[in-house]
Amino acid sequence: MTDSWRRFRSDLRELKEASGMNLRTIGEAAGAADAFLPKSTVHGLLEEADKRAGKDCTGQLEDLVEILVAHTAHDDPAAAPWRDRAAWQRRWEALDDAGRGGTLPDGRTGGALGWDGPLGKLGLGADTEAAWLKGPRLSRIAAVIGELQALGLYRQAHGVAGELLRCAEGTLAPHDPGMLAGRHVAAYWTGEAGEVRTARDLTASLLADCRAALGEEHPLSRLAGLRLAAWTTAAGNPAEGRRLYRGLARGGPGDRITLLARLGGVRAALLTGEGEEAMDRLSRLLPDLEAEYAEHHPVVLGARLLQAQAHRIAGRAAYSLDLLEGLVADATAHLDRAHPLTLHIRGRHANTVWANGHQQRALELAEEAYADAVRVVGAEHPDTLFAGNALAIILAGLDTDAAAEMFRHLYERAGDVSGVEHSLTLAIGHNLAVVVQRNDPQAARQLYEEVREAQTRVLGAEHPETLLTRMNIALAVLAFEGAEVAGPLFEEVHCARVRVLGYAHPDTEYTRGFLVPGNPEPEPEPELAPDPEH
Repeated sequence: MTDSWRRFRSDLRELKEASGMNLRTIGEAAGAADAFLPKSTVHGLLEEADKRAGKDCTGQLEDLVEILVAHTAHDDPAAAPWRDRAAWQRRWEALDDAGRGGTLPDGRTGGALGWDGPLGKLGLGADTEAAWLKGPRLSRIAAVIGELQALGLYRQAHGVAGELLRCAEGTLAPHDPGMLAGRHVAAYWTGEAGEVRTARDLTASLLADCRAALGEEHPLSRLAGLRLAAWTTAAGNPAEGRRLYRGLARGGPGDRITLLARLGGVRAALLTGEGEEAMDRLSRLLPDLEAEYAEHHPVVLGARLLQAQAHRIAGRAAYSLDLLEGLVADATAHLDRAHPLTLHIRGRHANTVWANGHQQRALELAEEAYADAVRVVGAEHPDTLFAGNALAIILAGLDTDAAAEMFRHLYERAGDVSGVEHSLTLAIGHNLAVVVQRNDPQAARQLYEEVREAQTRVLGAEHPETLLTRMNIALAVLAFEGAEVAGPLFEEVHCARVRVLGYAHPDTEYTRGFLVPGNPEPEPEPELAPDPEH
């Protein structure tokens, strides 16, 4: 018989009847266990309805199940389905994925893994950290962070995550799971606020402590391993990130963290320019993702986006466009036109339409995506700024002055919203310098240097985004001071790209073209930064 929320709720009410408890005694038991479980919430979880059973699977719903099971006779058949926590959570996840079309809470475009919520949903179907954040104050602070994320207020969320950590430190022992969960939240939001190298270091320390206190197979340990790989990749070392992903996926239990580690490895392969390898991995991964998640779950759609990118990197731009056409239709139908992932897909689609020579259509698509973002989440939201960056990039090929004006506007807003050293702000500043260079090379050179200095502080001197800016500085020097002065700069960028991206990466090959004696130099066109990776 097909499962449903009505059947799930009916089974939960049977457990409540078997326990002999009422709303008052449930509330008393929750208070004794320091669990935040209001009567209205309990009533909502137990009501007879064919709708989602609870806002938090492993938070308040788990507390309720734990209390009811503890007050039910061990041999009562009503308790049997609920004694295996992993089993009933898998049931909840399956219903949740099917009922919501797999839609995750709204969040920023990007994230450490692409679609990583502040409490670590990561497509896992359960609030991984919230399961361990016991007590009303910690639960409420976590809920505030979720609201700030939905509003795109990431710096504010970072500040509140710090308060959550301080609260946990004041009430929990250093190796208590709740304390480690609080560190998870704080480390994640450090990265989302733009401090990716600090997030990587915090997560590395957290991983060691989780393993020591909880063991390698504990969910918090494995989540830390997954995020360490993600932040290492975002911090400019995709080769090391891929190694970490591979270690987590190898011999894993085949759960969602294992699948996401495999998906992260694909993304890292793309960042190192290995389109063919990425396509090979995706051919084996996509069926497993579709078997685990709903067909149109954001994780599956995100994997299909990587597939389209892999084909484009491998030189099959027309086929990449075909894949994106279908992906836009599916994301629009099953998520929403202005869902963060849909906006990201639409931006990629417009960019690929441009690459296939359809300039006017690309501009129209990018304008529509930006307008939808402004309408739904507001002009200041990071998702809107991301969509605006994609639009301005296309505009730069048609109207330099209009593109420069838009980049300036976006740069100011991104600095106010996300901070002047956030990756999105820096990518927009880089792009502003590219278009300014066409009319005012001196002003562009100064802006490049400002961006490079900030990127070096935040990302490191050899992060791919920093190297892109350094390459453009070298091109500016070539134009004004000649090959003799620019030569050492090209050599530095080339050596760094070999170390970071590999000898055969397209970016490395492009830089090498300026170093080969007797060969004609490539067209010295400054490169735009379309997609900050974190």
